[in-house]
Amino acid sequence: MDGESCIQQAYEAIFRGDYEAAGAWFERAVEAEPSNASYYYRGSITLARSGKLHLALEYARRAVELAPEEPAYWEQLRMLQARRKIGEARELLSRHPAQSAMAVPLLQEAFHMDPLAADARLLLGIAYRMLGEYDKAIESLQDALQLNPQYEEARKLLSVVRSERRRKRRKT
Repeated sequence: MDGESCIQQAYEAIFRGDYEAAGAWFERAVEAEPSNASYYYRGSITLARSGKLHLALEYARRAVELAPEEPAYWEQLRMLQARRKIGEARELLSRHPAQSAMAVPLLQEAFHMDPLAADARLLLGIAYRMLGEYDKAIESLQDALQLNPQYEEARKLLSVVRSERRRKRRKT
């Protein structure tokens, strides 16, 4: 089967909500036409939606290698790299004890790569809160809410952090 037929099958699978099958069809498309950057790019989007971040990153990198002049391919790669850094930071913050200081630079890199990553801002607020840096935590949480006004977790945490900052100031 040629690459374009595989792409059509991939989109049909997407319309059915079957991202697993769509990912497999994208894999077949790139096997059929390994120098077609758009197949890698489109595959990376679907693979990321399927939770296959590692493979999505590989596809995005390959798309950029094949067509470095294409800004959308670079944007996809940066978004996926940011998502990977967010995941690494989330893992650091979930450790016992949390590795907040190590998570901060990862999250800062993530939102420089993807300025619309509200999750990076939320996690940065959490990390700063754990470090007792309430003003930075508040700023990060406000940024998350500015990016996504419906981000209820950020709204609730912002209220908690403001209260903690007030209590800390009263004690000093």
